[in-house]
Amino acid sequence: MEEKSRIRFNPMTKEIEIEGSEAFVKTYFHKLQGLLSQSPEKNNEKPLQENTRPVRKAKKAQAKPGKQKAVKETQMDAIVSLVNRTEGGITTSALKEKTGLAERQIWSVVYRAEKQGRIKKTKRGLYVAA
Repeated sequence: MEEKSRIRFNPMTKEIEIEGSEAFVKTYFHKLQGLLSQSPEKNNEKPLQENTRPVRKAKKAQAKPGKQKAVKETQMDAIVSLVNRTEGGITTSALKEKTGLAERQIWSVVYRAEKQGRIKKTKRGLYVAA
């Protein structure tokens, strides 16, 4: 059976994950490291380490009792909190300005939040706290 190889890049965290055979990882590790070192913007991050190895399926980390994981605020949480904080409601255009999200993303999040009962739609494009 053929082994699949891939490279994943997370632009938010700037993490690079290389999966595949050892030859594939070594080849593309050096190419990516060269590309990153030529990057016009200066990174204050540590350079990639040479001891990268082929990645296997990761096991899910189980939370230890008594310890809380830091929870990231989701797009829905951000939009719902903005809606709840504004008196008289907020429009999708105002949400777009305050969150920096695309209009389509806002519509999608607002639709889901409305279906969950977290916000209400008073008229077209105007949302208030539920």
